[in-house]
Amino acid sequence: MTPVFLALHERLRTLFGDRKVVLAGGTRLSSRVSELNQLGARHTLVLSTDDHAPLHDSEVSRWVPLGIAGGFVAVEQRRLTQLLERPNAEVRAILDDFDPEGEALVISTPYISTAEFAGRPVLNARRPEWVELENKTTIDALWDELSAPRAPAVVLDLDFEALWVATEKLDRGAGVVWSGDGPAINGGANFVRRVRSREEAADAFAVLAPKCDFVRVMPFLEGIPVSVHGIVFPDGTAVLRPIEMVVPRRAGSARFLYAGCASYYDPPAWIRDEMRNLARRVGERLRETVDYRGTFTLDGIATEDGFLPTEINTRYGGAMVCFEDALPQLPVSLVQVALVAGHDLGISSMEFEELLVGAADGFRAGSVGANVRAVNPTEVVERPVVFTDWSCRFAHPEEAPQATLRLRPSPLGARLELDFHAEQLPNGRPVAALTVAAFALADQEWGTCLGPLEPAIPIEDEVLTSVELGEAVTA
Repeated sequence: MTPVFLALHERLRTLFGDRKVVLAGGTRLSSRVSELNQLGARHTLVLSTDDHAPLHDSEVSRWVPLGIAGGFVAVEQRRLTQLLERPNAEVRAILDDFDPEGEALVISTPYISTAEFAGRPVLNARRPEWVELENKTTIDALWDELSAPRAPAVVLDLDFEALWVATEKLDRGAGVVWSGDGPAINGGANFVRRVRSREEAADAFAVLAPKCDFVRVMPFLEGIPVSVHGIVFPDGTAVLRPIEMVVPRRAGSARFLYAGCASYYDPPAWIRDEMRNLARRVGERLRETVDYRGTFTLDGIATEDGFLPTEINTRYGGAMVCFEDALPQLPVSLVQVALVAGHDLGISSMEFEELLVGAADGFRAGSVGANVRAVNPTEVVERPVVFTDWSCRFAHPEEAPQATLRLRPSPLGARLELDFHAEQLPNGRPVAALTVAAFALADQEWGTCLGPLEPAIPIEDEVLTSVELGEAVTA
C-alpha cells in the first residue's frame, strides 16, 4: 500500500473506527458496508430505500428495507428527505434499538441537505448555499465571472410567448434547448427539452410550467455531452478525467434519454485541458466564496468550438462510480463524506488527483441503463451481445461478447442495463452509438418500447468499423 493509501486509510479510521454508522439510502450499499467494516466501524445500520435485503453478515450490518424506492431519483429523494426530517415511530424504534445512546454517525445520499437524523449528525449533508449553485438558470453568471467561453443564453419567467421569441432569436438552425429549474430536484434531463418548432415549445412548456420557476434558453450544441469532476480540498482542487454522459436523443421528440455515464471516450487533448482547467478554477471559486468541500461536477458539451459548459452539480455525481471501479481498494465515496464533514484527510489535493486520474485513465468503466415502463419482468434476463457496424445482436456461443444486455424488475416496470466489457472495446470512442444500437435490440427482442434513438455526434467525424470494435472470432 502506497504512502497516500496508508495516510487516507489511517485518517478515515479516526473518523469511522469503533463508531456505529447509519447508511440512510444510497447506492452500492453492500460496498459501503464492507468499506466501513475495513475501517473499523463497530456496526452499520443500512436503511435501504429498496424493498429487499441482500445476504449480509449480521455481525457487521443490520439491513432494513424501507420500501420507498420511487423509480425516479426525484421521487425517491423526496421520500427519503421526509423520512430524515420526520422519522416515523417504526424508524425511530429501529434507530433507538441500534443506537440507544444516539451517538451514531449518519451518511445519506449526495442530494440530502438535512443536517441531522433523529438527533444524529448527517456527515455529508449539503449546506443550503451549496445547493443553490445547482440552479441551471443562474449558472451563466459564474461562467462570466471566470471569463469562461459559453454559448449565449437567456433566462426567463414562465411566459410562453417570451420563451418562443427567445427560441427564434437563439436558434442557429438545429433548435434550442430549454432547461427548467425550480423547487423540484432536477437531474437525469428531467426538465430539459430540445425545441425546434412551436409545437415542441408548447409541449415543453406544458411539462416545465407546473414544476419550474424559470427556464433557460440556449442554442442546441452538437457534440458529446461530457462531465469533469472536481474535488475541493482545504488546500486546492483535485480535478479528474472527463466522463461521457450517455444522452441519446429521442428521434422526432423534444425529449432526451439520460442513460448514464462511461469513461471510454477521450475528448481531443485540447478539450480535455480546457475542461480540467475550468474545473480547477470553478473549484477554487467555490472554496473561496462558499467554503465548499468535496466533489462537484462540471457538465457541458465537447463541441467543434471547444468545451462549452452548461451547469455544475455541487454533489458527489453518479459518474464517480467510474473512479470507484478504477480504484476499488480506495473508499472514494467515504473520502467525499469526510471532506464534507470537515475532516482532515492528511493528503493534498494534488496527491489525490494523481492517484485517481492515473487509475481512471488506465481502467475504463461505465454505468449505462434506462427505466422501462412497457414491460414488467418478474425475474432478471440477460444476454451477451456484440456490435457490428453500429448495430447490435446477441452473441453466438462461440463469440467473445463485447457487452451484456440485461432487463430486470424495477418499481417503474423494468430497468434496462448495458454492461460493456472493457477488454473488448477500444478506448477513446464514445459509447452513445453503441448504447443506441443495444437499446434498439432490446426494443426488438424484449418489447421495451424505448423507441427510435439517435446518438450524440463526436466533433471528429470518424466512424468505428466492426474491425476496430474487435470482430468476434469463432473458435
